Amino acid sequence: MSDEIPGRVQAELTRLRAERQVFTAEQDRLKAKLAETEHELREATAGASPNEGDSAELNQKLASQQEELDVAKARLRALEAEVLLAHQQRDTLRAELKTCREERDKLRLALLDAELVVSAGVVDADILPGGEPSADRQRLLNAERLAAEMARELDATRRTVSWRVTAPLRVVRKKMDRP
Repeated sequence: MSDEIPGRVQAELTRLRAERQVFTAEQDRLKAKLAETEHELREATAGASPNEGDSAELNQKLASQQEELDVAKARLRALEAEVLLAHQQRDTLRAELKTCREERDKLRLALLDAELVVSAGVVDADILPGGEPSADRQRLLNAERLAAEMARELDATRRTVSWRVTAPLRVVRKKMDRP
């Protein structure tokens, strides 16, 4: 399949896949850190007793972890937006690739039509790829194609060794049939 994708599109797909892997890894790391921070936050709030004198220190730790959590959430949203953009670009490239393939197929069919016309030995302005000749013209073209095909077969037969070997016998037979 990669043989059919143009190099420029293939390079862009490769770049987008690499970016998606990096974004996914970063997203997983941030989710893990978020879960860890939330767990530490629950432990810190559950383990703190009102009688301890370290409440100011715990509050400061809680505030810094909350800030880290907010930063991680913002980063996660930014990465999700970038992944969404990468998916949109991928879809656009796929649509462009589909259009290119359809155009390529149309051109191949037109080329095959042209090769058929040239191989039949007919070069006419009435026959253009995608155009239909009239019924009389079509019959004439079919007859010309049939005649050309028969001429090629006859020529091929005459080039065989057996035809050349039996040529003197045919000459003798023709002379014997004459009165």
